[in-house]
Amino acid sequence: GIITENISMIINNIFSFLKHLSKFFIIMAMVAIGLNTNIKKLIFSGAKPLTLGFCCWLAISLVSIGLQKILGIF
Repeated sequence: GIITENISMIINNIFSFLKHLSKFFIIMAMVAIGLNTNIKKLIFSGAKPLTLGFCCWLAISLVSIGLQKILGIF
């Protein structure tokens, strides 16, 4: 009926709002991390941290893409 359609519409709007809000907060967190990164200090600390970061990035990316392919998302 009309009541269930209205409740469904309200719930969909709430979830849509929360989805956009969560994206905003993730972006803000990434910006905060990026602004707090000292590039000179990172370069002078040597290749080990950069290599570790690259390996972690690569592993996370491959797992993410693999799961997306398995689930049929990508």
